[in-house]
Amino acid sequence: MNELIAAFTTPYTMQSVNLMLTYWECYICIALFARRFERRDFFFVRIALTLLEGMVVCYLLAIWYTEADSLLVRVLCYSAITVLNFTALMFCWRDDIEEMLLAFCSGMAAYQFTNKLYPLLQNLRGINDRETLALLHPGDAGISDLDWALFFVFHLLSIVVLALLFTPKNRLVHNRRTTRNVIILSIATVTLVNILICVSRVYEGESPMLNVVTKILYVGFSFTILTICAGIFSQSEQEEQIGILHQLWRQDRAQFESVKANMDVINMKCHDLKHILDKIEDKLTGEEAASLREAIQFYDANIKTGNEVLDVVLCEKAMTCQKSGISFSCMADGSKLDFLTPVQTYSLFGNIIDNAVEAVKPLPLEDRVISLSCREEEDVLVIEESNYFQGDLELAHGLPVTSKGDSSHHGFGTKSIQYIAAQYGGAMDIKVVDNMFFLTVRFPLGRNRDKTA
Repeated sequence: MNELIAAFTTPYTMQSVNLMLTYWECYICIALFARRFERRDFFFVRIALTLLEGMVVCYLLAIWYTEADSLLVRVLCYSAITVLNFTALMFCWRDDIEEMLLAFCSGMAAYQFTNKLYPLLQNLRGINDRETLALLHPGDAGISDLDWALFFVFHLLSIVVLALLFTPKNRLVHNRRTTRNVIILSIATVTLVNILICVSRVYEGESPMLNVVTKILYVGFSFTILTICAGIFSQSEQEEQIGILHQLWRQDRAQFESVKANMDVINMKCHDLKHILDKIEDKLTGEEAASLREAIQFYDANIKTGNEVLDVVLCEKAMTCQKSGISFSCMADGSKLDFLTPVQTYSLFGNIIDNAVEAVKPLPLEDRVISLSCREEEDVLVIEESNYFQGDLELAHGLPVTSKGDSSHHGFGTKSIQYIAAQYGGAMDIKVVDNMFFLTVRFPLGRNRDKTA
């Protein structure tokens, strides 16, 4: 009986162990990238079942691989392990298919990166990776416990570091373009991993130089896949934010048209009221006449900057500030703003002032001060705004963040300002000095004059 068992197992033991280690290590890589997904019921039971299933399948594949040793069989065996890993991912975790495909591709790439980087380091040290797994000495010296420890620690640390660096912290924004990119990336990853790597494995031993070059290409390919996976998340997030900004601009367009119409009506009524007051002023007391003139002056928009849209914005925000007890001072030359669309002008200055108003509202009356200027300096249009604020405000990537929940200058308003500036080759700069907030937007006028000419 023992002889029968030995005869059945021995020829396939080494190959089955190799396939099982491949499956398990790739499984760990994928699991690290899938750790943020929702776990299915009986999660650890499912993990155990997939690992046991992998052992059985890998042993059967080892028999086939050993008995029919060919390039096609090699490709099919490793393709089967790839399918096995993906089914294990679907069996143990639950999420959108696009998210799971990216985690799967990232795990596959991390596995290939680690498994090619280690032998590459061996080759660069003059050690044949086909003879030993030792990294510190040639294979003729044997393999010590330290060599095994170094081998496993290197692989484990590499996989963990890659998972920490490349696992996205945000959710994927789903659209047709993102789905298409994920599908193309998944097909390319599986195809290149299971075909090219198996094919090149046959020829990489022909010369030491070819061996090193091949492994460098593997490492570069794997790193590229990881970068692309992370880039898809970043790109989808940017597309979502741009979509939100465009939606906000459409709302700004409707609001601008409504405000402009209201301003025109108010100006006409104020003009009529002035004439009526002139006729009946002698019938009113001095206090009554002064009160009426003050009310008319409050609603009589008389800001002229050389840009009709900017006039509307400043009149609207000046009334908002006056109602809230905010001192709003403005010196603006709007004649240089022709390169901006009306909606961009309304959105740009509206967001600047709205953010400032939200920041100063909680402050004592004497600190509710907003200063705004728009001027040309050496062929550069400079827009500057300053105001007081309370709380702690820190800057990250040019945008404000806060640790105390103060969101006065935080969110899509500031991103909209930054996006508009970037569209015209300009830039937004924010500085915080003590409890003063300074925002500066610069537009190069030369290149933008050419656009509007």
